Amino acid sequence: MVRRSTCSTFLLLSFLSSAALADGRAPAPPPPVLPWYDAVDLDAFVDAYGSVDWGFPKPQTTDGAPTRYHHSSNGFALSWVGLNMSYAPEPVGGTVSLRFGPTAPLVAGPAEPDSLRYVKQAFASFRPGGPEGALTLDFGKFDTPFGAEAAESQENFNYTHGVLWAAQPLFHTGLRARYDLAAELSLVGLVANGINRSVDNNVGKTFGLKAELALLEWLDVGVGWLGGPEQDDFVRVACAEDTAYEPSAQGCAPSAGAPARSYTVDRGGANEFEAWTHLFDLVVTANLAPPFDLLLNASYGTTGARSQNAAFETEVTQQRWYGAALAARYHLSEVWALAARGEYVVDESGNALGMVTPAGELVSDLSVATATLTLQARPTRNLILRLENRADFVLEGKPGTEVYTRGERESSDMLLTTTLGVVLTTD
Repeated sequence: MVRRSTCSTFLLLSFLSSAALADGRAPAPPPPVLPWYDAVDLDAFVDAYGSVDWGFPKPQTTDGAPTRYHHSSNGFALSWVGLNMSYAPEPVGGTVSLRFGPTAPLVAGPAEPDSLRYVKQAFASFRPGGPEGALTLDFGKFDTPFGAEAAESQENFNYTHGVLWAAQPLFHTGLRARYDLAAELSLVGLVANGINRSVDNNVGKTFGLKAELALLEWLDVGVGWLGGPEQDDFVRVACAEDTAYEPSAQGCAPSAGAPARSYTVDRGGANEFEAWTHLFDLVVTANLAPPFDLLLNASYGTTGARSQNAAFETEVTQQRWYGAALAARYHLSEVWALAARGEYVVDESGNALGMVTPAGELVSDLSVATATLTLQARPTRNLILRLENRADFVLEGKPGTEVYTRGERESSDMLLTTTLGVVLTTD
């Protein structure tokens, strides 16, 4: 009896131990696999406006004085329509942002090929450490990390863009790296074809570095530098019949029987460091109280300019521009908010802003100030209404300060507008 009882007990304990071991080794059920479309973030928006230029110019546009940029039409107009698609890098992902409408080619700029004017962003992302990784690499076309205002009006305090925004880069095509050193400090570096260019106009490359620092819970600071060659490193020399380009003559020389043709001539000096374009940028964001936001952006830019026409130009002229913008926003309630912005920008050469007189002359030695007051209503999460009054003042300029058209033929050094912006967004 003792042996039978002992044996039975041993078998029972062995069975229970095996069952327990089997339960411990049982594989966990695999996590559910989400369809690819559930992992893609999609959002879209429509941006339209109605505006009044109180100078009532004819024709009904402020295109002749580019300080309204996207919102130059009087009456009602569509700014643009946007679609954003992104897949979080875990570790591989990507982003595509498409824009359609009058604003899209203006943001793209004149140097952008027609095939890319409506592709605002398109880049692949790689995060080696997965969702929690500190390093993220982006390759393709992406928004610039410099400046304080975004191209999308709903991302800013005010509806219209400031003058300072127009002098800053908008996008780059190349490689961008972001490394989160700590919760309070991140570094962003990039190497790209240039400023607002997908197709480079020289053999050099543009480099950028920015530090983003959370000094306090309510205070963020970003400091950045961008530098590189932005001028053509070649020029085309046209030679008439019976002449040909001769390097020793630094131009066309007699050549019997030579057909008329255009020659590509190297202007490698455009890639020298003394001819580089440099941008220094500071952005300070403060959330002083739950309903009050403050934003400061200051930029300084310089270019070693060479003649775009002369093949053997060696002299470099330093051109500079600088400016600052201060903006504040106060949330009166969950629906209502009030925002104000003031700016001052100096453009010595006139090339940074590209402001022209009604006669089409580029204005140099230019200084501009703006003042903007915006009343925002957000009755639902998806609808943003902004009523904005804005004044732009040309304080100095050559050949003159009266760059804004009034009526049919008069001009003024001041532009006053009232704009109602309406943005419907799914985000």
